[in-house]
Amino acid sequence: ERWREAGGRPPEGADEETALTAMLAAAYPADTATPPDATALAVLEETAEFLGAGFADLINLFQPERILVGGWAGLQLGARFLETVTGYAREYALRYPASRTGIGLGTLGPEAVTVGAALLPLVDFFAQGGRRPETEPTPPSPAWQTALRDRVSS
Repeated sequence: ERWREAGGRPPEGADEETALTAMLAAAYPADTATPPDATALAVLEETAEFLGAGFADLINLFQPERILVGGWAGLQLGARFLETVTGYAREYALRYPASRTGIGLGTLGPEAVTVGAALLPLVDFFAQGGRRPETEPTPPSPAWQTALRDRVSS
């Protein structure tokens, strides 16, 4: 959308992924005789700076050891722009936390969040030694407690 607002020409009716692919192709044409689209290059540079500034905020606030870029957009942009984004993040972040934070591309692919969520039950299971937690059997409540609970909730 930003490319269109700046005067670029994404394909009509294209979804976000297709439009991003078209913008990258316009900025870095495969045919060396075709000049790069200056608008696409400017939007991509601006995006890299915005991402770097956002990462700097994360670094300053949370001081993470690592930031991984993923998802379909991150993986498309990451290979070409990760170094630029990292440069902006280091420029805008506080020096000490920035020096202790690594920024890289995720390796789980565009479905990283889904894969991570699917692993959570397994992590919990293995943290318990591969056994279900043992639960103490609870004796039934006396009848007077049940009657009292029913009256209070009514």
